[in-house]
Amino acid sequence: MDFTIEFTSGGNHGHQLKDALGGLTIGRLFNLNYVHTPYEYLDYFGFGFKYPVVNKADRKLKYKNIIRVEGPLWCGIDDYEELLQYFEKALPQTNNDTLVILENALRIHPFQTIPWYLEGKTKKNIFTEIQQEMSGNFNELHSLQINKFKSPVEVAVHINRGTDYDREKFPQHFTSPFAVRYMFDMDYYENIILHIEEAYGVGNVCFNIYTEKQNAEDILLRFDKREHTRVIIGSDREEKNYDQIHSIFKSFVEADILVCSNSSFSVMCAYFRKGRKTVYHPHLQLRYLPEPNYIKTEDDGSLDIALLQQEITADTFTFHSQGSIV
Repeated sequence: MDFTIEFTSGGNHGHQLKDALGGLTIGRLFNLNYVHTPYEYLDYFGFGFKYPVVNKADRKLKYKNIIRVEGPLWCGIDDYEELLQYFEKALPQTNNDTLVILENALRIHPFQTIPWYLEGKTKKNIFTEIQQEMSGNFNELHSLQINKFKSPVEVAVHINRGTDYDREKFPQHFTSPFAVRYMFDMDYYENIILHIEEAYGVGNVCFNIYTEKQNAEDILLRFDKREHTRVIIGSDREEKNYDQIHSIFKSFVEADILVCSNSSFSVMCAYFRKGRKTVYHPHLQLRYLPEPNYIKTEDDGSLDIALLQQEITADTFTFHSQGSIV
């Protein structure tokens, strides 16, 4: 049975990426065949690369039945039995004449499949499948080469701000580092930077810090005059400067090390970085990721320097599952 994804949740740039990867994960879990609906913003990331394309106008010519399955399912599902129960009701019976359309932020996040694979509940290592596919497609589309670390080591740091950085309007963004859209302070990012410099040596690392104009004052104050560090101010997200958004994402992918914020935009980039190191804070949007390619921080930004120094592994998982349901 075929499925496609429509981007109707009204989310920003990162949320649209989250919808796409969340939909692809659902398809992999339930052995559905992806057909791509053209979408200009996301086509840049390779979602339609090497897949059959069916335009909206052609759906009724190709399929007898078109069934829409709606979210939202913003945070996916962590419990495997709950997943099976949810989609047993939501998905139709398998039929080759049917197109299933996933829409309105219907997601299972790729990282959520990692424990299921480890526990033998799924045969397929879906996280690694998606990571390899998205990384490979993006690298091929944009002629990128995965090399050993540059000299000096190039680190991209994403610091999210925008309208979310308003304590009076969004007090929940300042309550817990494990909450979606939590606003980390400058000490958190500087601690990460200091740990990376300790791992590779001061002067052997350069940092490019990316943020948007709105509420960037404290970032500039802390980092603009710091040695081996450059602050790059982009357009505010409401401006929808897609050329710039694509360029920044490409810079995130190409960097030797990416330091994510808990913004959906840089979090989703973690799935495009096979063969490169990514530093992240474990929270609702990203957890369970395999070391040493992925390195989690503590709440204060400290991290394991030995993992930073460890060689990138060819495959992010070395375990094998024993039997499964899906």
